[in-house]
Amino acid sequence: MDFSHIDEGHTEGDDAMVFRYNREERLAHAPKIVQDYYAGKMQIGSRGIFKSLVATRGNRFMLFSVIICAAAMTFMWYFCPSKSEDVLNHVPVQLSAFSFDDTVYVTLTFSEPGKKYEEGSQFPVEVTFNFNNVDGQLAHEEKITTKYAGKKELVRTTFKDYDIIEVTAVLKTGEQEKVLSQKVQKQ
Repeated sequence: MDFSHIDEGHTEGDDAMVFRYNREERLAHAPKIVQDYYAGKMQIGSRGIFKSLVATRGNRFMLFSVIICAAAMTFMWYFCPSKSEDVLNHVPVQLSAFSFDDTVYVTLTFSEPGKKYEEGSQFPVEVTFNFNNVDGQLAHEEKITTKYAGKKELVRTTFKDYDIIEVTAVLKTGEQEKVLSQKVQKQ
């Protein structure tokens, strides 16, 4: 393309800017690899992603570090259950707690059971909430009795104290007893 007819690169009244560029002259002084690249003689092979990942010692170290971290996270996810979740009579139960304006809000969620356990999944539950303060001492205890009716159900309570750092819920139904604990999230 010829851009010589376009007048730009200077203000009105000034001479046009002259740009001298000779590609052949520049390539004549370039290294051999650059000349081969521009001539199309250079072979650029696609190495593949795995070869790139293990090409140098540093790349191998980083690849194996990522693999070990992924394996550790997967192991922890499968074999180390959360202290705030459990199953009571085939019903998943989850405890959550957060603090806002000197009040601790606690929610105990009973989810729906699996399809094969839906029949007869109604049962009474006695929930004891223990509010622990900064020293690890019991600051308040609250008991709530509810009946799980086979569908998602929430049991909520609040407590006015800013120093609560952990909430423990003891769930009792018949012979079964489960203990859930959750750190209070400050918001």
